[in-house]
Amino acid sequence: MKIFRNTVLLLILPITLLTADNAQAINQLDFSSLVNDFMEEDNALKRTINLSGKQRMLTQRMSKLALQISLNVQKDDSIEKLKKFSELYSKTLAAFKSGDNDLGVKKATNTKVIEQISVIEKVWQPFEKHIKTITSGKDHGESLAYIISNNEKVLGLSNELVQCYESSNTSSNYLEKARLRVVNVAGRQRMLTQKMTKEKLLLLKAKKEYRKKLEGTIKLFDTSLNTLIKGDKTQNISKPTNEKIINQLKIVSMMWSKLKPLYLKKKNSAKELAMIISKNTVLLKEMNAMVKMAEKEVEY
Repeated sequence: MKIFRNTVLLLILPITLLTADNAQAINQLDFSSLVNDFMEEDNALKRTINLSGKQRMLTQRMSKLALQISLNVQKDDSIEKLKKFSELYSKTLAAFKSGDNDLGVKKATNTKVIEQISVIEKVWQPFEKHIKTITSGKDHGESLAYIISNNEKVLGLSNELVQCYESSNTSSNYLEKARLRVVNVAGRQRMLTQKMTKEKLLLLKAKKEYRKKLEGTIKLFDTSLNTLIKGDKTQNISKPTNEKIINQLKIVSMMWSKLKPLYLKKKNSAKELAMIISKNTVLLKEMNAMVKMAEKEVEY
């Protein structure tokens, strides 16, 4: 913000010293381009935090799909989606490292971000290999076991990358920091929709230790949604005033009020489980719409 203000000041002050003829020519300059450059830099960081946050979600969506394949739940569709999201994770990770115009991502220059990308690459390679074993139909249980054991490690490292990107913002502007924080937390909600479904499926495979994890994931989604709706100064999150965002959060809240009891229920009927499987991706879609609004809307 300071750089932007100083640049504009340096350009505007000399105009007062010019003749009327020269001033007329200067007045024709397109100062909007300066504003656009500044806004582009700010939007680029929000875009990157959005995409790095999406990587968190993909770690859990891929794990959920691997479990669906093992449980023969929408098997063919789950295989195709697992291939698709694995490729997307790889493409986005490469974009952070080298830049990608199609994804709207600039090449990383922050030292901590670059180091974190390298750390993720090392754990992603074997993870991706096991995913390919599952999608090729050649897994005899070993690859699924690897995914179950290591998905939260990939999630944790992906989350650290989001934090690195958010911390790379050196602006002292409160509103700018608050907006980045909203994109981060709202993006995390997308991940939680998939994480809690993954944990629900693991309970079907008699992994009773995931009961407490599921309860914790549900609680975090619940409290974070409440924070996004009401705001929380301690978390650097403002209460939204943008009607589009307010209405979108209402949609998410209404959906969540119907799904939450099903996730909390210890024993679900086949119909209830089918609803969880079908509706968790709808909840994800609606939460993703809110993240995009937080990223792109001028006012929050």
